[in-house]
Amino acid sequence: MASKYPLVLSGSTIQELQIGDGIVTESISTGSSTTAGTITGSWTLTAGSKLQATYADLAEWYIADKPYAPGDVLVFGGIDEVTTTKEFCDHRVAGVVTTNPAYVMNDGIKDVTNAVCIALQGRVPCRVIGAVRKGDLLVTSTLEGYAVRGFAPSTGTVIGKALENKDTTEPGVIEIAVGRC
Repeated sequence: MASKYPLVLSGSTIQELQIGDGIVTESISTGSSTTAGTITGSWTLTAGSKLQATYADLAEWYIADKPYAPGDVLVFGGIDEVTTTKEFCDHRVAGVVTTNPAYVMNDGIKDVTNAVCIALQGRVPCRVIGAVRKGDLLVTSTLEGYAVRGFAPSTGTVIGKALENKDTTEPGVIEIAVGRC
């Protein structure tokens, strides 16, 4: 038989807790979206279960040769792991510096000088030069840190697909789907 108890753990409150065939609760909180928490152990989502996130990309921390801003397009290379390029359709493409990833990997290097969080998959703002249409494939451009529409790009050079139109030739920022080829 399951019992319900109010519970306080390290200053965080779980409103209702059912103990019996596992722990059942509707909400677990650290008290604020800026307060970090941890989960330890080997966890499995069972059939019909899902995790949901407010934000929309899968990202990983890398060490860059200098600080970069969200939306910058980076490639593997440089003094450390990632840098920018002025090469059109560069096959070394790594991804786009993210703003608010839903899931982040390689968290152990986030405090290293010049660590950048790069979106590997999902929706992110991206710096783009030139006109693009929704669905256009994007590749690295000759303008450092920017993507451009790729015409029949080769395998391994695509950053992602445009999710919105951009009618001007001037530099700008649009949302893209990273990792779509």
